Amino acid sequence: MVNSVSSPERSHIMYVFPLATPEARSTARQTSQDAGRVIGATTILFYEGDDAEALYEVVSGVFRATKVFPDGRRQVVAFAYPGDVIGFGHGDVYRFDCDALTPARVQVTARGDLKDAMRARPELGEKLINLAAAEIASMHDLSVLLCRKSAMERIAGFLLSLAIRTNKKANDQRVCLPMCRADIADHLGLTIETVSRNMTKLKTRGIVDLPDRGCFVIRDLHRLQNLAESESSVN
Repeated sequence: MVNSVSSPERSHIMYVFPLATPEARSTARQTSQDAGRVIGATTILFYEGDDAEALYEVVSGVFRATKVFPDGRRQVVAFAYPGDVIGFGHGDVYRFDCDALTPARVQVTARGDLKDAMRARPELGEKLINLAAAEIASMHDLSVLLCRKSAMERIAGFLLSLAIRTNKKANDQRVCLPMCRADIADHLGLTIETVSRNMTKLKTRGIVDLPDRGCFVIRDLHRLQNLAESESSVN
């Protein structure tokens, strides 16, 4: 998401936490595995309405941000991967719940210490500026996605974005799906049945393989990219 608007890949990434570029992931991998706070799978990082006292840089693992409405409906706002910053732009309180989908590790920076952290780590200030700009771009992408994209285009774009975020954008690459079908549905504005039906169609057409529910394998990257742009362009 920090790519320019003209980048052909930017429109496929639909996240509030959009800094999981290869460069950001490389930086995260270089961080000591002993550094940061360890978070267990299913652990709540924070709840909506909690005081927004800290930023969390994801070192490893995957997080889910969700908004639950009074009538019980749920929107999965985003998924955060290594290199992403969670908690930026929330104001005084967090605007959604955030929990870990996998065992994870985060670097925690208290908001009160942010200026000192940026002086100690100049790259952090640049990263936050990029994050602010990318959040605006991601909201534009999400608006187009929910208003104009077909179900197949949404799912193809989502799978492609995960391949990009995990640096596995190539044929025959096994990409993990740490989120369940319900998470994908609530993120893309679809039903679980629609998600499952269209993923099965992708498999039947030889575009992806689904060896198990926890991963997928890209078999035809070119057709997957075309589907993410326009379903009518792919037979």
